[in-house]
Amino acid sequence: MEYAMELGREAGGSNEANQGRDPVPFESLNWERFYQNYRKPGYIPGYEIGHKLGGGVFGIVYKARKESIGKAYAIKFLKIDDPSVKGQVVRELEQVSLFAQVDHPNLVSIEDKGVVDGIPFIVMGYAGEDTLKDRLEDGALCEEDALSIFVQVCRGVQALHDRSLIHFDLKPANVFLKGDIARVGDYGLSKLVSTSRMSLSFGRGTPYYMAPEMLERRGDHRSDIYSLGVIFYECLSGEVPFQGDSEWEVLRGHEKGAVRYPGSIPLPYRRILDRMLEKDPEKRVQSLGEVLQALRAPGRLGESIILDLASRSSQVSPQGSASRRNNETTPPPPPMTRTASSAPTAPSDPAPANAAALPSPGSRQSSTDSPQELNQKVGVVSGLLRALVIALLLPIKVLGVGLLRGLQITLRLPMMILSFLGQVTLFALAGFFIFLIIMLILGA
Repeated sequence: MEYAMELGREAGGSNEANQGRDPVPFESLNWERFYQNYRKPGYIPGYEIGHKLGGGVFGIVYKARKESIGKAYAIKFLKIDDPSVKGQVVRELEQVSLFAQVDHPNLVSIEDKGVVDGIPFIVMGYAGEDTLKDRLEDGALCEEDALSIFVQVCRGVQALHDRSLIHFDLKPANVFLKGDIARVGDYGLSKLVSTSRMSLSFGRGTPYYMAPEMLERRGDHRSDIYSLGVIFYECLSGEVPFQGDSEWEVLRGHEKGAVRYPGSIPLPYRRILDRMLEKDPEKRVQSLGEVLQALRAPGRLGESIILDLASRSSQVSPQGSASRRNNETTPPPPPMTRTASSAPTAPSDPAPANAAALPSPGSRQSSTDSPQELNQKVGVVSGLLRALVIALLLPIKVLGVGLLRGLQITLRLPMMILSFLGQVTLFALAGFFIFLIIMLILGA
């Protein structure tokens, strides 16, 4: 009941706030005309709308083909029944040109926007029809796949945070998978904020992945970090950390419940999840850069992804700063401060002093090696192969040289014998002739 009263107060406050704004003119939504005409050529100029990809509370997504180049896109038509909410969405659509400037391989690109039959729409890059939600229907992912997808999602969301954009609705259904690439979508209507105004304007996210401070309308970029922690938990275990018969029970778990870990989640991951799932945003990991560094997975474009928890111990301090033994140089994203009007939440139980540590587990073998270790191993293997080749070829070479010399001697021996016999014969004949001459001289 207290949650319902809280929501009612927030809704009333939102309406009061909207009364002071100038109304945004718009035509009424005509879904009947939409369904009659959306498959006709030219309904969206330049695009041919195909089959439906999915839909939810806030919109329907169709696959489309750009007629000029034949490239596939996805068009999301927004469902908005409340006129005051539509006014907010129309204002948000004016910022799409800013969202479209975010170009990252782990984000679904935003290509265009518009309104047709009074229905706002956004044209997005086509990222495939498979989502992380579909993949998780079969249960938990293997550790390698979970890390690979999670790191890519963090990199995409970090690109939004670097530009003062917050997603506010991170969930597996908004993570699109195409081959080995994961892309984050549905961020086009996230509220554009500045570092001096980091408060939630509209939208509540999904209860299973919602940060506790969202109930008090105090969400900021750290709310995305909490949601990502829930997604990582689900990738490793196959289930979300808080469940219930109603969304209120789920929200109560996010607000007050303790996170319990199944045996399928290794200890190093539990420690970083403890920091991501902190109830108090001030005690939570303060940036995704720290999360990626703790996982030894650099988050900036042009940097290599190294998933290696066992080769070196990484820690995140209680203040949210990363302690690194080897003085890693990857800088975290620009800090984002909270709005001054946000009231502090009641602090939850303090985490253990080593809750954020990620020590190298002695019982686990790292799935990959660092570049230095890999180079050393390659050098050792190359040396062994070289020695093996020499050991195999040396006897063959010695034997071949011996046989060649023997063959040469065998071929030259008859010639040497004949030459010797010829020389002996010549000496004998010369001696005989000399003897005859001497005898003739003496006889005369």
